[in-house]
Amino acid sequence: MRRLTTFLATPAGRVARYLISLALLVVLAAQIDWAELTAARTQLSLPLLVAALVLVGLTFPIQAARWWLLLRAQQIPLSFHWSHVVTWIGQFYNAFLLGGIGGDAARVYYLLRDAATQRAAGLTTLVIDRATGLLLLFAVPAVALTARTGAFVAEPGLRWLFITASILTLGGIVFAIWLLRTDPGRWPAPLPRMLGPDRLATAARLLACVRATPGTHSATFLLGAAIWLLDFIAVWLLALAIGLPLPFLDTCIAMSVAYAATVLPISVGGHGVREGAFLGTLAALGLLATPAARDLAPLLALLVWVATVFWSLFGGLVVLAAPRLLPPRATPS
Repeated sequence: MRRLTTFLATPAGRVARYLISLALLVVLAAQIDWAELTAARTQLSLPLLVAALVLVGLTFPIQAARWWLLLRAQQIPLSFHWSHVVTWIGQFYNAFLLGGIGGDAARVYYLLRDAATQRAAGLTTLVIDRATGLLLLFAVPAVALTARTGAFVAEPGLRWLFITASILTLGGIVFAIWLLRTDPGRWPAPLPRMLGPDRLATAARLLACVRATPGTHSATFLLGAAIWLLDFIAVWLLALAIGLPLPFLDTCIAMSVAYAATVLPISVGGHGVREGAFLGTLAALGLLATPAARDLAPLLALLVWVATVFWSLFGGLVVLAAPRLLPPRATPS
């Protein structure tokens, strides 16, 4: 595994990741009967397609607001405008940037540039942002599958999904409670020794900021749930728009697995992997049993990819305008 990770970090590995993404998307497109789709295009619901696209786009301002609240909680004086622009830049980099630098790396760059004296606090906001987002993502299949007991009892793969999602969700909650209630000086002995007095004091200060703003962090948690909910509703609307009436809970489960699969470092921005995992989960849920569903599901997966790419390209426009939108801050003389 380590050898594979090392290879993927090389120029040849990055080219391989692009090729893998391209190959997966080509395979996905090849499963669509384009002639039949053209003949049935009048059955597509344009209003639902547009509504789904708009909902996906709305998630990014909410992400920016969520991050801005976390920045405020750590007393970092960066504006909502700043967090909004950097969020869009990160979305573009996460999807397209050559070299494999993701959106988080772009956010780190702007944090270190514009909040250089508060680096630890800035990085803490990114850790909290990612951690709570993942916790919510794991919670979705755990909760949704509870309502689909028959499905995961009958399908071994879904049983493992339920067990894994439940363990990760409960483990994340327990760890977060322990972290918030435990003073850094009482952490397991190897950790304070490794950090040293200065970093331990910094950790204590950062945790104090989190504890002092429970309302703000509760709001960011709710905003994170809203982001996933809007995203899942958008996919559900896309399915309805093409005549594939998926149950909403099952759509949430499939998209949770799809987004979780993007952490695999074998593609660029999760392109291809996300769509393949989505189709695989739909099949495991028994939703592709009919010929019509098997024909329409690849189109749905492709539309999910198109929606992501569309807003990532919008982020590219923000990247081009970044020198004007986020001019470098003057350094004290």
